[in-house]
Amino acid sequence: MNVYELAKKYYPKLWDRERIQALAAAGKLTEEEAAAILSAEDGQEG
Repeated sequence: MNVYELAKKYYPKLWDRERIQALAAAGKLTEEEAAAILSAEDGQEG
């Protein structure tokens, strides 16, 4: 399982928005992946 799959699984239950943004800032997620995860929680297709 890669970081993107883990983020999709754990956000927002165990990981918060700041964690997703930190992963993107560290280069573990692309900005597009982070936006997709965060927008999915907002009820948008991502």
